[in-house]
Amino acid sequence: MSRYVGVDGCAGGWFAVGYAPDEGLTHGHHTAFEDVLDSHPDAARILVDMPIGLPETGRRRCDEAARERLGSRASTVFFAPCRAVLNAADHETASAMNREHTGYGLSIQAWHLVPKIRAVDATLRASPEARDTVAEAHPELCFAALGDGPVSESKSTEAGRAERLARLRPRLPDVDAWYETCLDAYLRNTVGRDDVLDAAVLALAASLPLGRVPDVPEDEVPRDIEGLPMEIRAPSK
Repeated sequence: MSRYVGVDGCAGGWFAVGYAPDEGLTHGHHTAFEDVLDSHPDAARILVDMPIGLPETGRRRCDEAARERLGSRASTVFFAPCRAVLNAADHETASAMNREHTGYGLSIQAWHLVPKIRAVDATLRASPEARDTVAEAHPELCFAALGDGPVSESKSTEAGRAERLARLRPRLPDVDAWYETCLDAYLRNTVGRDDVLDAAVLALAASLPLGRVPDVPEDEVPRDIEGLPMEIRAPSK
């Protein structure tokens, strides 16, 4: 049975949700990204909410297109840093590097993602097999594709979480009980409520036909200097 996996970075490392249409959802917390792959060796597709292909100069077109598609939720998409930033020791240095290469500084929020970007990058550069399975996605694009456009409320609010659960429920009828089980299983300073919902929608999205943001043929997807695709996947409308 093919299993689809959604992965979200969390305070305690990585939160992974597995999904098989005839079996429902599973969940697990991992401290290292490679442990996610080791725990799902037969996964047909793994979607991760983390930039993969990194630019040398300028901004990625997929980030710009994702922000355009999300409209009022555009701020949920951080522009991926340039590859040089992975070698920076602190935020000040990273921001200066990013400005030199792209023309833009690096926000402190984006800087906090760098260790996780570095972890995904190292795993994919070391494993051609992982490159065939792991792809970049964004939870807000996935939630938008499951409804009539972007969700209206922040995922940090009770109303926002309710709206996201409502979009998952038609395809995952047991999601409410599963969600509560996850909340009981982890401390909030390890796995947050939004991490659970984000990983769940990525797992569901991984099981669906996927398009690209922007919508370009596979042979036109730009790749970074390491050959990794600079693309964001999302369920096709």
